[in-house]
Amino acid sequence: MTYTQSQTASMSSTATEARVREVMKHVFADITALATRGFTSHERAAKWRDDLTWMLSSEVISSFELQLEVPGQRARGFHYDVSDDGSLQEAGRSGGMQLYEFPDGTTASIIVSFKRPLQDEIEAEIKARNWTSPATYLKGEKTRDRAYSCDGYGVVRNRVGDW
Repeated sequence: MTYTQSQTASMSSTATEARVREVMKHVFADITALATRGFTSHERAAKWRDDLTWMLSSEVISSFELQLEVPGQRARGFHYDVSDDGSLQEAGRSGGMQLYEFPDGTTASIIVSFKRPLQDEIEAEIKARNWTSPATYLKGEKTRDRAYSCDGYGVVRNRVGDW
């Protein structure tokens, strides 16, 4: 699991554990689709769900990305921007990822962008969860795909890369 760094300031947040869990139902459906297609294991998908739920509930990430690497092709993926300012009211359905386009042998990975600075106990938990490898987001145009929200909190899913 890997991460990038960012800095974000927030006046007030609409994040609550209940809202995060509701939004994560849709995100986890996306992640489960990757595992069902064989791009990651179901065990790894469950860990991603648990870790993302903790990170979103703790309000320590500003975005995350599911990257798909196809042998011999440029990586593509889904970039999720966190919206916790109350402005996101769109509650789309999960799915529609068009994973049939990807051949067997495609692998999925996840990257998160942490808000900085992080408190020492948060840093320790991140390290304990093995989210310590530096990485970069995919390059390319982001195209808004869907959004998942609950009471003003949610994530916007974008396609990134050559689709």
